Amino acid sequence: MVGTRWSVEQVMAAAPDSAAQVAGRRLATPGPWSSVGSAEGLVWGQCQGSGRTPYEVTVDTAGRRYQCSCPSRKFPCKHALGLLFLWAAGAIGESGEITARAAAFAAGARTKAAAATDAPPERTAAQLAATADRAAERERRVDDGLAELDRWLADQVAAGLARVAADPWAWAEPTAARMVDAQAPGVAAWLRRLPPLVSAGGPDWPARLLDELALLHLLNRGWAGRSDLPPDLVDTVREHIGFTVPKADVLARPAERDTWTVVALRDLDSETVSTRRVWLHGRDRGRWAQVLFFTTGNAAPDTSLIPGTVIDADLHFYPGRAGLRAAVGAVHTDPVPVTGWRPPVDTVEEAATRWTTALAADPWQRQIAVVIRGRVDPLPAGWVLTDPTGRTVTLVGEDLELWRLFAMTAGTVVDIAGEWNPDGLRPAAVTRDGAITRLGAVW
Repeated sequence: MVGTRWSVEQVMAAAPDSAAQVAGRRLATPGPWSSVGSAEGLVWGQCQGSGRTPYEVTVDTAGRRYQCSCPSRKFPCKHALGLLFLWAAGAIGESGEITARAAAFAAGARTKAAAATDAPPERTAAQLAATADRAAERERRVDDGLAELDRWLADQVAAGLARVAADPWAWAEPTAARMVDAQAPGVAAWLRRLPPLVSAGGPDWPARLLDELALLHLLNRGWAGRSDLPPDLVDTVREHIGFTVPKADVLARPAERDTWTVVALRDLDSETVSTRRVWLHGRDRGRWAQVLFFTTGNAAPDTSLIPGTVIDADLHFYPGRAGLRAAVGAVHTDPVPVTGWRPPVDTVEEAATRWTTALAADPWQRQIAVVIRGRVDPLPAGWVLTDPTGRTVTLVGEDLELWRLFAMTAGTVVDIAGEWNPDGLRPAAVTRDGAITRLGAVW
Protein backbone atom coordinates (compact mmCIF):
# COMPACT_ATOMS: atom_id res chain seq x y z
CA MET A 1 0.00 0.00 0.00
CA VAL A 2 2.26 2.67 -1.34
CA GLY A 3 1.94 5.98 0.42
CA THR A 4 0.19 4.76 3.58
CA ARG A 5 1.24 7.09 6.37
CA TRP A 6 3.00 5.37 9.20
CA SER A 7 2.00 5.65 12.81
CA VAL A 8 4.44 6.89 15.43
CA GLU A 9 4.61 3.33 16.73
CA GLN A 10 5.74 2.08 13.32
CA VAL A 11 8.52 4.66 13.26
CA MET A 12 9.54 3.61 16.76
CA ALA A 13 9.61 0.00 15.64
CA ALA A 14 11.86 0.85 12.70
CA ALA A 15 14.57 2.34 14.94
CA PRO A 16 17.64 0.14 15.38
CA ASP A 17 17.86 0.90 19.12
CA SER A 18 16.52 3.15 21.84
CA ALA A 19 19.29 5.73 21.37
CA ALA A 20 18.24 6.18 17.76
CA GLN A 21 14.61 6.52 18.84
CA VAL A 22 15.50 9.31 21.25
CA ALA A 23 17.78 11.07 18.75
CA GLY A 24 15.15 10.81 16.04
CA ARG A 25 12.52 12.29 18.34
CA ARG A 26 14.76 15.27 19.00
CA LEU A 27 14.96 15.94 15.27
CA ALA A 28 11.20 15.70 14.82
CA THR A 29 10.71 19.46 14.86
CA PRO A 30 10.47 21.74 11.81
CA GLY A 31 13.55 23.77 12.85
CA PRO A 32 16.39 21.79 11.22
CA TRP A 33 14.38 20.69 8.20
CA SER A 34 13.96 22.21 4.76
CA SER A 35 12.79 21.08 1.31
CA VAL A 36 10.62 18.35 2.83
CA GLY A 37 7.94 16.52 0.92
CA SER A 38 6.28 13.19 0.27
CA ALA A 39 4.71 11.46 -2.69
CA GLU A 40 4.24 7.95 -4.04
CA GLY A 41 5.59 6.27 -0.94
CA LEU A 42 8.68 8.47 -0.72
CA VAL A 43 9.46 10.99 2.01
CA TRP A 44 12.40 13.35 1.63
CA GLY A 45 14.00 16.38 3.19
CA GLN A 46 17.21 18.18 4.12
CA CYS A 47 18.33 18.22 7.75
CA GLN A 48 20.75 20.89 8.92
CA GLY A 49 23.38 19.37 11.16
CA SER A 50 26.52 20.94 12.60
CA GLY A 51 28.17 21.31 9.18
CA ARG A 52 27.46 23.81 6.45
CA THR A 53 25.85 21.32 4.12
CA PRO A 54 22.54 19.81 5.24
CA TYR A 55 22.10 16.06 5.14
CA GLU A 56 19.98 14.73 2.29
CA VAL A 57 17.45 12.23 3.58
CA THR A 58 15.10 9.98 1.59
CA VAL A 59 12.88 7.18 2.85
CA ASP A 60 11.04 4.67 0.70
CA THR A 61 8.19 3.86 3.10
CA ALA A 62 6.80 1.04 0.96
CA GLY A 63 10.11 -0.77 0.62
CA ARG A 64 11.41 0.34 4.03
CA ARG A 65 14.60 1.64 2.53
CA TYR A 66 16.52 4.58 3.91
CA GLN A 67 19.12 6.90 2.45
CA CYS A 68 20.99 9.67 4.22
CA SER A 69 24.18 11.51 3.38
CA CYS A 70 25.28 11.50 7.03
CA PRO A 71 28.17 9.18 8.05
CA SER A 72 26.15 7.13 10.55
CA ARG A 73 26.24 3.35 10.19
CA LYS A 74 22.86 2.95 11.86
CA PHE A 75 19.97 2.17 9.54
CA PRO A 76 17.74 4.02 9.68
CA CYS A 77 19.82 6.85 11.13
CA LYS A 78 18.43 9.53 13.43
CA HIS A 79 17.83 11.88 10.49
CA ALA A 80 15.67 9.34 8.67
CA LEU A 81 13.81 8.66 11.91
CA GLY A 82 13.32 12.37 12.58
CA LEU A 83 11.91 12.82 9.08
CA LEU A 84 9.57 9.87 9.59
CA PHE A 85 8.38 11.17 12.95
CA LEU A 86 7.49 14.46 11.27
CA TRP A 87 5.69 12.65 8.48
CA ALA A 88 3.85 10.37 10.91
CA ALA A 89 2.66 13.44 12.82
CA GLY A 90 1.23 14.93 9.63
CA ALA A 91 3.79 17.73 9.49
CA ILE A 92 4.83 16.72 5.96
CA GLY A 93 2.12 16.70 3.33
CA GLU A 94 1.94 15.29 -0.16
CA SER A 95 4.09 17.58 -2.30
CA GLY A 96 3.25 16.12 -5.67
CA GLU A 97 6.75 16.79 -7.04
CA ILE A 98 9.47 14.31 -6.23
CA THR A 99 12.99 15.69 -5.93
CA ALA A 100 15.67 14.41 -8.28
CA ARG A 101 17.52 12.69 -5.43
CA ALA A 102 14.40 10.90 -4.19
CA ALA A 103 13.49 9.90 -7.75
CA ALA A 104 16.95 8.45 -8.31
CA PHE A 105 16.66 6.54 -5.03
CA ALA A 106 13.32 5.08 -6.10
CA ALA A 107 14.60 4.27 -9.60
CA GLY A 108 17.53 2.35 -8.13
CA ALA A 109 15.15 0.27 -6.07
CA ARG A 110 12.97 -0.49 -9.08
CA THR A 111 16.01 -1.56 -11.10
CA LYS A 112 17.12 -3.94 -8.37
CA ALA A 113 13.62 -5.32 -7.99
CA ALA A 114 13.30 -5.88 -11.71
CA ALA A 115 16.65 -7.62 -11.84
CA ALA A 116 15.59 -9.87 -8.97
CA THR A 117 12.37 -10.91 -10.68
CA ASP A 118 13.69 -11.25 -14.22
CA ALA A 119 13.79 -14.84 -15.37
CA PRO A 120 17.38 -15.98 -15.82
CA PRO A 121 18.42 -16.38 -19.43
CA GLU A 122 18.22 -19.88 -20.77
CA ARG A 123 21.62 -21.52 -20.63
CA THR A 124 23.25 -23.43 -23.43
CA ALA A 125 24.29 -27.08 -23.25
CA ALA A 126 27.92 -25.99 -22.95
CA GLN A 127 27.09 -23.71 -20.01
CA LEU A 128 25.16 -26.48 -18.29
CA ALA A 129 28.09 -28.84 -18.77
CA ALA A 130 30.48 -26.25 -17.35
CA THR A 131 28.21 -25.80 -14.32
CA ALA A 132 28.17 -29.55 -13.74
CA ASP A 133 31.96 -29.68 -14.03
CA ARG A 134 32.33 -26.90 -11.46
CA ALA A 135 29.95 -28.68 -9.09
CA ALA A 136 31.89 -31.93 -9.43
CA GLU A 137 35.18 -30.13 -8.89
CA ARG A 138 33.87 -28.50 -5.75
CA GLU A 139 32.68 -31.82 -4.34
CA ARG A 140 36.13 -33.26 -5.03
CA ARG A 141 37.77 -30.39 -3.17
CA VAL A 142 35.39 -30.80 -0.24
CA ASP A 143 36.14 -34.55 -0.25
CA ASP A 144 39.86 -33.83 0.01
CA GLY A 145 39.44 -31.11 2.60
CA LEU A 146 37.19 -33.12 4.90
CA ALA A 147 39.50 -36.13 4.64
CA GLU A 148 42.28 -33.86 5.88
CA LEU A 149 39.99 -32.55 8.60
CA ASP A 150 39.28 -36.08 9.77
CA ARG A 151 43.00 -36.78 10.16
CA TRP A 152 43.43 -33.50 12.03
CA LEU A 153 40.56 -34.36 14.40
CA ALA A 154 42.11 -37.76 15.14
CA ASP A 155 45.44 -36.06 15.90
CA GLN A 156 43.79 -33.66 18.36
CA VAL A 157 42.16 -36.45 20.31
CA ALA A 158 45.34 -38.52 20.30
CA ALA A 159 47.56 -35.64 21.43
CA GLY A 160 45.14 -34.29 24.04
CA LEU A 161 43.41 -30.92 24.24
CA ALA A 162 45.25 -29.33 27.16
CA ARG A 163 47.83 -27.75 24.82
CA VAL A 164 45.06 -25.86 22.98
CA ALA A 165 44.72 -23.39 25.83
CA ALA A 166 48.20 -21.97 25.17
CA ASP A 167 47.07 -20.31 21.92
CA PRO A 168 43.66 -21.47 20.69
CA TRP A 169 43.66 -19.14 17.66
CA ALA A 170 47.01 -20.43 16.37
CA TRP A 171 45.68 -23.95 16.96
CA ALA A 172 42.46 -23.54 14.96
CA GLU A 173 43.27 -21.02 12.23
CA PRO A 174 45.52 -23.10 9.89
CA THR A 175 42.89 -25.81 9.61
CA ALA A 176 40.11 -23.24 9.23
CA ALA A 177 42.05 -21.60 6.37
CA ARG A 178 42.50 -25.01 4.79
CA MET A 179 38.73 -25.53 4.89
CA VAL A 180 38.24 -22.20 3.11
CA ASP A 181 40.59 -23.44 0.38
CA ALA A 182 38.59 -26.67 0.26
CA GLN A 183 35.41 -24.63 -0.32
CA ALA A 184 33.88 -25.78 2.96
CA PRO A 185 33.19 -22.35 4.52
CA GLY A 186 30.71 -23.71 7.04
CA VAL A 187 33.39 -25.95 8.53
CA ALA A 188 35.87 -23.07 8.55
CA ALA A 189 33.39 -20.90 10.44
CA TRP A 190 32.79 -23.74 12.92
CA LEU A 191 36.53 -24.02 13.62
CA ARG A 192 36.83 -20.26 14.10
CA ARG A 193 34.13 -20.38 16.78
CA LEU A 194 36.27 -22.70 18.91
CA PRO A 195 39.03 -20.34 20.18
CA PRO A 196 36.57 -18.08 22.08
CA LEU A 197 35.13 -21.19 23.71
CA VAL A 198 38.59 -22.13 24.97
CA SER A 199 39.63 -18.63 25.97
CA ALA A 200 36.42 -18.18 27.97
CA GLY A 201 37.87 -20.77 30.32
CA GLY A 202 35.93 -22.53 33.04
CA PRO A 203 36.42 -26.08 34.24
CA ASP A 204 34.37 -27.62 31.45
CA TRP A 205 36.03 -26.10 28.39
CA PRO A 206 37.86 -29.35 27.42
CA ALA A 207 34.56 -31.25 27.47
CA ARG A 208 32.78 -28.55 25.47
CA LEU A 209 35.62 -28.41 22.96
CA LEU A 210 35.50 -32.17 22.60
CA ASP A 211 31.75 -31.94 21.95
CA GLU A 212 32.38 -29.46 19.15
CA LEU A 213 35.07 -31.63 17.60
CA ALA A 214 32.74 -34.62 17.81
CA LEU A 215 30.08 -32.71 15.90
CA LEU A 216 32.61 -31.87 13.22
CA HIS A 217 33.51 -35.55 13.02
CA LEU A 218 29.82 -36.40 12.71
CA LEU A 219 29.44 -33.85 9.92
CA ASN A 220 32.41 -35.39 8.19
CA ARG A 221 30.90 -38.86 8.47
CA GLY A 222 27.63 -37.55 7.10
CA TRP A 223 29.38 -36.13 4.05
CA ALA A 224 31.38 -39.30 3.45
CA GLY A 225 28.22 -41.42 3.68
CA ARG A 226 25.87 -39.04 1.89
CA SER A 227 24.97 -41.57 -0.80
CA ASP A 228 23.22 -43.65 1.85
CA LEU A 229 21.38 -40.80 3.58
CA PRO A 230 17.84 -39.57 2.92
CA PRO A 231 17.70 -36.44 0.73
CA ASP A 232 16.62 -34.06 3.50
CA LEU A 233 19.55 -35.14 5.68
CA VAL A 234 21.95 -34.70 2.74
CA ASP A 235 20.58 -31.16 2.35
CA THR A 236 21.24 -30.57 6.05
CA VAL A 237 24.83 -31.84 5.81
CA ARG A 238 25.50 -29.73 2.73
CA GLU A 239 24.10 -26.63 4.43
CA HIS A 240 26.41 -26.98 7.42
CA ILE A 241 29.43 -27.62 5.21
CA GLY A 242 28.66 -24.37 3.44
CA PHE A 243 26.93 -25.23 0.20
CA THR A 244 24.47 -22.50 -0.63
CA VAL A 245 21.07 -22.79 -2.23
CA PRO A 246 20.30 -20.01 -4.74
CA LYS A 247 17.53 -17.79 -3.47
CA ALA A 248 15.69 -18.20 -6.77
CA ASP A 249 15.54 -21.95 -6.11
CA VAL A 250 14.17 -21.34 -2.63
CA LEU A 251 11.53 -18.94 -3.91
CA ALA A 252 10.48 -21.60 -6.40
CA ARG A 253 9.55 -23.90 -3.49
CA PRO A 254 5.97 -23.83 -2.13
CA ALA A 255 5.04 -20.71 -0.23
CA GLU A 256 3.64 -20.71 3.28
CA ARG A 257 1.41 -17.67 3.68
CA ASP A 258 0.68 -16.55 7.21
CA THR A 259 0.48 -13.48 9.37
CA TRP A 260 4.03 -13.45 10.65
CA THR A 261 4.97 -11.76 13.88
CA VAL A 262 8.52 -10.40 13.74
CA VAL A 263 9.69 -11.36 17.21
CA ALA A 264 13.39 -10.61 17.41
CA LEU A 265 16.57 -10.02 15.50
CA ARG A 266 20.23 -10.38 16.24
CA ASP A 267 23.19 -8.90 14.35
CA LEU A 268 26.40 -10.89 14.13
CA ASP A 269 29.62 -9.50 12.70
CA SER A 270 32.63 -11.33 11.37
CA GLU A 271 35.69 -9.95 9.61
CA THR A 272 34.09 -10.04 6.19
CA VAL A 273 30.35 -10.58 6.52
CA SER A 274 27.64 -9.21 8.79
CA THR A 275 24.64 -11.42 9.42
CA ARG A 276 21.21 -10.30 10.59
CA ARG A 277 19.14 -13.17 11.97
CA VAL A 278 15.42 -12.43 12.27
CA TRP A 279 12.92 -14.70 14.01
CA LEU A 280 9.28 -14.79 12.91
CA HIS A 281 6.30 -16.69 14.26
CA GLY A 282 3.25 -17.62 12.18
CA ARG A 283 -0.07 -16.72 13.79
CA ASP A 284 -2.17 -19.36 12.04
CA ARG A 285 0.21 -22.32 11.83
CA GLY A 286 2.34 -21.51 14.86
CA ARG A 287 5.54 -22.17 12.91
CA TRP A 288 8.83 -20.48 13.73
CA ALA A 289 10.96 -19.18 10.87
CA GLN A 290 14.43 -17.72 10.66
CA VAL A 291 15.32 -15.22 7.93
CA LEU A 292 18.99 -14.37 7.39
CA PHE A 293 20.32 -11.24 5.73
CA PHE A 294 24.00 -10.91 4.81
CA THR A 295 25.92 -7.71 4.11
CA THR A 296 29.55 -6.95 3.43
CA GLY A 297 31.65 -3.84 3.91
CA ASN A 298 29.69 -0.77 4.87
CA ALA A 299 26.48 -1.89 3.20
CA ALA A 300 23.32 -1.20 5.16
CA PRO A 301 21.61 -4.18 6.77
CA ASP A 302 18.16 -5.10 5.55
CA THR A 303 15.49 -3.37 7.65
CA SER A 304 12.39 -4.83 6.05
CA LEU A 305 11.63 -7.04 9.08
CA ILE A 306 11.25 -5.06 12.28
CA PRO A 307 10.69 -6.70 15.67
CA GLY A 308 7.35 -5.80 17.15
CA THR A 309 5.53 -5.73 13.81
CA VAL A 310 3.42 -8.21 11.87
CA ILE A 311 3.29 -8.82 8.13
CA ASP A 312 1.05 -10.86 5.91
CA ALA A 313 3.61 -12.56 3.69
CA ASP A 314 4.69 -15.71 1.90
CA LEU A 315 7.71 -17.49 3.32
CA HIS A 316 9.58 -20.12 1.33
CA PHE A 317 11.56 -22.55 3.45
CA TYR A 318 15.02 -23.81 2.57
CA PRO A 319 15.54 -27.55 2.17
CA GLY A 320 16.85 -29.44 5.19
CA ARG A 321 15.61 -31.06 8.35
CA ALA A 322 15.59 -28.06 10.64
CA GLY A 323 12.79 -26.42 8.66
CA LEU A 324 13.57 -23.01 10.09
CA ARG A 325 15.44 -20.95 7.55
CA ALA A 326 13.18 -19.16 5.09
CA ALA A 327 13.22 -16.49 2.41
CA VAL A 328 10.55 -13.83 2.20
CA GLY A 329 8.48 -13.99 -0.97
CA ALA A 330 5.40 -11.93 -1.69
CA VAL A 331 4.44 -9.42 1.01
CA HIS A 332 0.71 -8.79 0.95
CA THR A 333 0.45 -5.91 3.42
CA ASP A 334 2.64 -3.29 5.00
CA PRO A 335 4.08 -4.19 8.41
CA VAL A 336 2.02 -2.90 11.32
CA PRO A 337 2.73 -2.92 15.07
CA VAL A 338 1.87 -6.23 16.69
CA THR A 339 -1.13 -6.42 18.97
CA GLY A 340 -2.67 -9.40 20.70
CA TRP A 341 0.29 -11.72 20.11
CA ARG A 342 -0.06 -14.61 22.52
CA PRO A 343 2.19 -17.44 21.33
CA PRO A 344 2.34 -20.83 23.02
CA VAL A 345 4.55 -20.47 26.06
CA ASP A 346 6.95 -23.20 27.17
CA THR A 347 8.15 -24.20 30.57
CA VAL A 348 11.89 -24.74 30.87
CA GLU A 349 11.37 -28.50 30.60
CA GLU A 350 9.20 -28.12 27.49
CA ALA A 351 11.75 -25.85 25.85
CA ALA A 352 14.51 -28.34 26.63
CA THR A 353 12.43 -31.09 25.05
CA ARG A 354 11.93 -28.99 21.92
CA TRP A 355 15.67 -28.42 21.77
CA THR A 356 16.30 -32.15 22.06
CA THR A 357 13.83 -32.83 19.26
CA ALA A 358 15.46 -30.19 17.09
CA LEU A 359 18.91 -31.69 17.64
CA ALA A 360 17.61 -35.14 16.79
CA ALA A 361 16.60 -33.77 13.40
CA ASP A 362 19.69 -31.60 12.88
CA PRO A 363 22.55 -32.26 15.35
CA TRP A 364 24.53 -29.24 14.07
CA GLN A 365 21.83 -26.72 14.83
CA ARG A 366 23.02 -23.81 16.98
CA GLN A 367 19.77 -22.36 18.32
CA ILE A 368 15.99 -22.40 18.20
CA ALA A 369 13.47 -19.72 19.11
CA VAL A 370 11.40 -20.15 22.27
CA VAL A 371 9.06 -18.21 24.50
CA ILE A 372 9.34 -19.11 28.18
CA ARG A 373 7.35 -17.70 31.10
CA GLY A 374 9.37 -17.00 34.19
CA ARG A 375 11.17 -14.62 36.50
CA VAL A 376 14.64 -13.21 35.93
CA ASP A 377 17.10 -13.30 38.81
CA PRO A 378 20.74 -12.25 39.10
CA LEU A 379 22.20 -14.96 41.32
CA PRO A 380 25.81 -15.09 42.54
CA ALA A 381 26.51 -17.94 40.12
CA GLY A 382 24.95 -16.09 37.18
CA TRP A 383 21.68 -15.04 35.59
CA VAL A 384 18.76 -17.49 35.61
CA LEU A 385 15.16 -17.63 34.50
CA THR A 386 12.89 -19.56 36.86
CA ASP A 387 9.62 -20.84 35.42
CA PRO A 388 6.39 -21.38 37.42
CA THR A 389 7.35 -25.05 38.03
CA GLY A 390 10.57 -23.99 39.73
CA ARG A 391 12.85 -25.19 36.91
CA THR A 392 15.61 -22.82 35.90
CA VAL A 393 17.64 -22.11 32.79
CA THR A 394 20.84 -20.10 32.56
CA LEU A 395 20.47 -16.73 30.86
CA VAL A 396 23.31 -15.79 28.52
CA GLY A 397 24.12 -12.58 26.72
CA GLU A 398 25.69 -9.21 27.29
CA ASP A 399 25.61 -8.19 30.93
CA LEU A 400 24.07 -4.81 30.05
CA GLU A 401 21.23 -6.50 28.19
CA LEU A 402 20.52 -8.81 31.11
CA TRP A 403 20.46 -5.95 33.59
CA ARG A 404 18.10 -4.11 31.24
CA LEU A 405 15.89 -7.19 31.13
CA PHE A 406 15.95 -7.35 34.91
CA ALA A 407 14.91 -3.70 35.11
CA MET A 408 12.13 -4.24 32.56
CA THR A 409 10.67 -7.23 34.37
CA ALA A 410 11.25 -5.97 37.92
CA GLY A 411 11.02 -9.38 39.53
CA THR A 412 7.66 -10.21 37.95
CA VAL A 413 6.75 -13.29 35.95
CA VAL A 414 6.72 -12.44 32.22
CA ASP A 415 6.97 -14.17 28.86
CA ILE A 416 10.45 -13.90 27.40
CA ALA A 417 11.28 -14.66 23.77
CA GLY A 418 14.80 -15.61 22.88
CA GLU A 419 17.20 -18.13 21.44
CA TRP A 420 17.70 -21.44 23.20
CA ASN A 421 21.23 -22.67 22.57
CA PRO A 422 23.69 -25.10 24.18
CA ASP A 423 24.67 -22.46 26.77
CA GLY A 424 21.14 -21.58 27.87
CA LEU A 425 18.59 -18.94 26.88
CA ARG A 426 19.65 -15.71 25.23
CA PRO A 427 16.73 -13.29 25.79
CA ALA A 428 15.72 -11.07 22.90
CA ALA A 429 12.36 -9.57 23.82
CA VAL A 430 9.63 -9.41 26.43
CA THR A 431 6.04 -10.01 25.44
CA ARG A 432 3.29 -8.65 27.64
CA ASP A 433 -0.37 -7.85 26.98
CA GLY A 434 0.01 -9.02 23.39
CA ALA A 435 2.84 -6.59 22.54
CA ILE A 436 6.57 -7.15 22.08
CA THR A 437 9.32 -5.06 23.59
CA ARG A 438 12.76 -5.97 22.39
CA LEU A 439 15.75 -5.53 24.62
CA GLY A 440 17.25 -2.15 23.89
CA ALA A 441 13.98 -0.48 22.95
CA VAL A 442 12.26 2.09 25.11
CA TRP A 443 9.93 0.36 27.57
